[in-house]
Amino acid sequence: MILIVGGSYQGKTEYAKQHFSNHNIWNGLHLFVKEKLKKNLSEEQILDEIHKKTDEGHWVLISDELGNGIVPIDEKDTQWREVTGRILILLAKEADEVYRVLLGMGQRIK
Repeated sequence: MILIVGGSYQGKTEYAKQHFSNHNIWNGLHLFVKEKLKKNLSEEQILDEIHKKTDEGHWVLISDELGNGIVPIDEKDTQWREVTGRILILLAKEADEVYRVLLGMGQRIK
């Protein structure tokens, strides 16, 4: 599995398509986490669903980096930010490769 993170609209999807065209691409992982939190799933349940979806084949997971900005005032947004961060940490540990994309340029960090 390959994990790509970066800010919104920084070219993550295009980078994935250019460099990993033979992989399944899952864009918007952070939004998936948000939807699952709205359904009251736990962090572990969300991670389990991610693992089930990506169990077969070669995958590129793409997520916005939510932790480099202003801390949200809304409690639910803060929870989303924190849960997404913890899930991304676990996925980064599992990933074969991890990239951070900024201005359309990817930097391999693992």
